[in-house]
Amino acid sequence: MAILFCNVGWMNNYNGAKGDIPKRGGAFNDHSIGHEVCNFTEIDGKIFGYVRSSGKINIKKLGAGKGDEFADGVTIVWTAGPDSGGTVVVGWYKNAKVYKEPQKLLKLSNIHKENKLDFYLIEANSVDAHLIPVNDRAILIPRAVKGGIGQSNVWYAQAPEAKNLVSRIQKYIKNRDFVDIFQDVDGGVGLEGNPRFKTHLIRERNRKIVKEKKQIVFSQTGKLECEVCSFNFKNTYGAIGEGFCEVHHLVPLHQADGLIETKLEDLAIVCSNCHRMLHKGNPLFKLTELKKMMTKKIGLKK
Repeated sequence: MAILFCNVGWMNNYNGAKGDIPKRGGAFNDHSIGHEVCNFTEIDGKIFGYVRSSGKINIKKLGAGKGDEFADGVTIVWTAGPDSGGTVVVGWYKNAKVYKEPQKLLKLSNIHKENKLDFYLIEANSVDAHLIPVNDRAILIPRAVKGGIGQSNVWYAQAPEAKNLVSRIQKYIKNRDFVDIFQDVDGGVGLEGNPRFKTHLIRERNRKIVKEKKQIVFSQTGKLECEVCSFNFKNTYGAIGEGFCEVHHLVPLHQADGLIETKLEDLAIVCSNCHRMLHKGNPLFKLTELKKMMTKKIGLKK
């Protein structure tokens, strides 16, 4: 099945511009309200979407034949740029029709009328459309990399370098199991709701690699000790603290855009307190920075 990535302005609901004006998404949105404002507004069981392209959409790349006016059965992945930077997936259409030229809407909803929109490029059944809630938009899409989306608002993702990313996006659309809602150590910190930060947390919750990290550190050192303050749960709490620690991802997310594999060397063993403090930074504090803060504070106490 063909897939098409469409980058638009950032909105909460894409259901009219009232109280939800598009942000970013190109120069057009700097001076006018983008036509994507009704991309998730339903009309009689249908959804009609729009993306501003520099030219006609190449529907042949989506499986259309010569002389066809549209490509059918296409997965549309809608992306946008949050305030925190980067580009994230905000929603999708499955089994969509993609037209090479704008089509006239034969029936308008009240919201379409209010926003003076009467044309579209992409059509899907509303049951095949899904808008990701703002706080769950955590899937980063690389742009300025080989095989990535680049500066265009329309990306066919057909380069060999895009194969792995496309596979993961398709898996997410099928299972919707990429994003977790975190209620424990990281809740309530300053970066909550930041897609880059949520992606950071998702990597830290990869149970398989966290277990591997703990095992290799313990086999090499015989202990699980915080790399910032040297706190050891077993030494402090006895048997109930044995084998316990938290794991922090070291790679700054501005250097790890998109869906990437986490390596063991990207992780650090930390205690719960230091983990919270590392996450208080924006961007996240480095281990060395937090160590210096603690050293300075201890020095003041003396």
